[in-house]
Amino acid sequence: MSDAPPQQGRDAASVPKEMRVGTMAAAHQIEFRTVPTPEPASGDVLVRIRAVAICTWEQRTYSGQQPNTFPFIGGHEIAGEIAAIGPNCAPGLEIGDLVAVGSASCGRCHWCMTGQDRACARHYAGAPRYGDAWGPGGFADFKTHPADGVYKVGDAPIDVASLTEPLSCAVHASRILNPYVSEDVVVLGAGVMGLMNVVALKRRGARVIVSEIDAGRLAKAKAMGADELIDASKEDPIARVKDLTEGRGTEAVICAFGGGSANEQALAMLSEKGRMVLFAGAYPEAPLTLAPNKMHDHERQVIGVVSGDKQDFYIASRLIRYHQVDLSPLIQATYPLTQLGEALDASLKPGSYRIIVEP
Repeated sequence: MSDAPPQQGRDAASVPKEMRVGTMAAAHQIEFRTVPTPEPASGDVLVRIRAVAICTWEQRTYSGQQPNTFPFIGGHEIAGEIAAIGPNCAPGLEIGDLVAVGSASCGRCHWCMTGQDRACARHYAGAPRYGDAWGPGGFADFKTHPADGVYKVGDAPIDVASLTEPLSCAVHASRILNPYVSEDVVVLGAGVMGLMNVVALKRRGARVIVSEIDAGRLAKAKAMGADELIDASKEDPIARVKDLTEGRGTEAVICAFGGGSANEQALAMLSEKGRMVLFAGAYPEAPLTLAPNKMHDHERQVIGVVSGDKQDFYIASRLIRYHQVDLSPLIQATYPLTQLGEALDASLKPGSYRIIVEP
């Protein structure tokens, strides 16, 4: 390590002095700004963004469904190329490496020292500010990020590599559940994040049951490895789960749809010692009513999952880097950064999968 100046790209023209940033000035209102290209500070790298996937956070902010502070620079599912390396970065990264951008940590706080770094204050480090605009910063040509928060993705397609972050969340949920091989796990909802959970659970050997009301999404779930499908528009998911489990109910359920009815269904289909994961946020939020005696008598658990620890991101990056999973069926379309508004509009259409923006 040294205090040497940042290592720049392969040639002087590879990192321009200015870059574009796409901001949400308000709901349904996109503005582009030209700002100085940032230089990586000590311990940081500069990433040339090659692909960024639109997540539900950006969708809800753009639509006005979820309150946020504007102007907002969305985009946190990011993959790109290291364009410059700041001083005092640990060895292992080189200019030109293709990486996914993910969680960082301080390595010293209580949460880091106990292997729970998702709760570290630096978990979301790297969120830039350009004047009054703030956010994760993926809707731009470049961004700086802590070097310990970028993960190599090898020769994986760059659009697929941008899905490392959402996959890491599903990896985190499956690691918390820790299903034994063949354990029954129900996934409620077969949107992108529900399907990510299918992928992660199958890597752990679970028997995955998917409940969904859309026939197309059910077909996608089957193609991505689901063992059993429940068309919730035609049959009672709770009764069907009990039929599939010899009357026991499911030992684990992941609510990948953030609605009150889904949460109530999940509680009702739990077996003895059942575990329920609240994976999706709900806007508007519906209260979840628990009967304490039932939870006590049947030794059930309700677990919240919002993001992953660094080990989850690392595992997700390896699954993608070494082509152990195929997430390409989850990519619906690609738009250039100049068409950010159109990309966000497309992502809001019912039944859509991941929309990728490429600067």
